[in-house]
Amino acid sequence: MRVILPALLLLIAAATRGQSAGAETRNAADVDSLKALNAMFIHGTMTRDTAKLKRIFAPDFVLINPAGQRRTGRDVLNGFITGPHFLSSEVDTVEIRLYGTIGLVHARAVFTYEDKGKQTSGKTDYLDVYEKRKGRWVAIAAHVNFLGNN
Repeated sequence: MRVILPALLLLIAAATRGQSAGAETRNAADVDSLKALNAMFIHGTMTRDTAKLKRIFAPDFVLINPAGQRRTGRDVLNGFITGPHFLSSEVDTVEIRLYGTIGLVHARAVFTYEDKGKQTSGKTDYLDVYEKRKGRWVAIAAHVNFLGNN
């Protein structure tokens, strides 16, 4: 019995270590995917690339804008037609957290946009929520806070 218990503990530790390494590899790949999606989301917004954003947004995507208004993915995409034109955006911090099939991207960004001939710079804090559906991450929600002009 004294020999079996340490051997059993070693087997459990080895099995757990193998699962952790696999989970860490999967987590690293998921974090990399979410970082890439965040960059695509920012780039798609900057360039008004609605085709790119459609691929990122889930059909049930919802955004809460800095004014507290709820916007569907369709509303967001249509807003590029009449809304301000972003000239630059620089993300200065990004934190990604994973909870099973849910991924959170929390970031701050400094941006410049032009609206009706006037340039404005500011800073936002945003939280994007992604869900892994059928093996693919999609944005299901976003909440953007305006932190003020620069």
